[in-house]
Amino acid sequence: MFNLNQVRCFVAVATELSFRRAAHSLNMTQPPLTRQIQLLEYQLNVTLIQRSTRAVSLTTAGKAFFHEAKSLLEHIHQVEQFTKKMANGEQGSVAIGFVPNAFYSYLPRILAMLKREYPYIHISLQQLPTFQQIESVYTHQLDLGISRIVPDRPNMEGRLCIKEPFIVALPKHHPLAAKGELCLEDFENQSVIMYSVDWKPFYDLLTQAFSRANIKPDYVQYESSTLNILSLVNVDFGMALVPRSASTYGLENVVYRDLNSPYPLNNTLYFIWRKDNDNQAFHLILEKILAKQ
Repeated sequence: MFNLNQVRCFVAVATELSFRRAAHSLNMTQPPLTRQIQLLEYQLNVTLIQRSTRAVSLTTAGKAFFHEAKSLLEHIHQVEQFTKKMANGEQGSVAIGFVPNAFYSYLPRILAMLKREYPYIHISLQQLPTFQQIESVYTHQLDLGISRIVPDRPNMEGRLCIKEPFIVALPKHHPLAAKGELCLEDFENQSVIMYSVDWKPFYDLLTQAFSRANIKPDYVQYESSTLNILSLVNVDFGMALVPRSASTYGLENVVYRDLNSPYPLNNTLYFIWRKDNDNQAFHLILEKILAKQ
């Protein structure tokens, strides 16, 4: 059976149609090059090259073999590059879980950066509640999570991802829209769209802030989706508190104002991952993501 060195020698001769130029391109002398071609023809029992004192040409079989040999060498080159990329983590796949509001603006920016830096790493996404993410990361179904807490579990680690304040979303013709900044007292007796108890982290945070300030809004609707809340604000249904990144939703009738609150009202998210994850592609993108924090 012929070997790759013989194929490379043949391709060089077939390309140059000269043993002298082919030997030079391969950084070898002519006699061993000629010997490799002879061995290849002997093993195939086919004449590939017609030789004369003045010219070198390919036989019909040689032309066919040349076409296939070039494809073979190109495929081998691709395999070599693929293997190196896999070893370095530059090619592979990474599974990321996230809570919905991570996708307002933060996660899309991260994905765009990773696409530019590592075009051969495939990233799959799953929108999951925090506790499902923790379980999925722990059982190796996800490489990285964007969750609301860092779990106290063996081999799991976390890093602050997002810490952003809540702001006020209100219809642009609302009387309070004339103010540059609002406070909790401005919500007294106002029609307010609140996160539902199904979205407990936000529900607890915001309703408890109003309760501590002794403010009684008129809760006209409860929704578990920020986009749903903003859609209701857009039709003058009421005002709402939403994470600052939600202001990327440019709805026609919605304006956003800063909130001056005596209590910290922040949307806080964390990256979570297993320290013993052996996915090289994951470690490559994690290093890049954390460097951008």
